[in-house]
Amino acid sequence: LGVEKYKIEEVALKYNLPLYAIAIKEDIKDVVAPMKEAIFNGAEKAVEAVKRFVRERTAEGEVIIVVGVGNTVGIAQ
Repeated sequence: LGVEKYKIEEVALKYNLPLYAIAIKEDIKDVVAPMKEAIFNGAEKAVEAVKRFVRERTAEGEVIIVVGVGNTVGIAQ
């Protein structure tokens, strides 16, 4: 996904679909450096958070889409 990520939001709005996000906070210095162990561990925690979220908020048979966009473009910097 590139700059066209906004299309996801357009479709969600059109069809009244809920959007949820789980983010891993990085310092601006970390985005251009080799990955630190804390960031790696954060990725594993994020995966577990997604699994827990799906188990707790969806019912069997419901359709969900999980998208890994990979770049939050400096949220809350």
